[in-house]
Amino acid sequence: MACHAPGLTAHQRAELFVGGLPDHIRVDVEMRGPQDLQTAMHYSRAFEQHAVAMQHA
Repeated sequence: MACHAPGLTAHQRAELFVGGLPDHIRVDVEMRGPQDLQTAMHYSRAFEQHAVAMQHA
């Protein structure tokens, strides 16, 4: 999507990414308020790994 909308700010790219996450991860990432795509991706991986670990516990 970012390829079709040049001129997006780092924060807007993060918001687009977060908006496409599954609800159980999206809410946690949104609460952290990432300001750029790299940070949003870092949080999403961390929360995804946490969710997987909780399923196996």
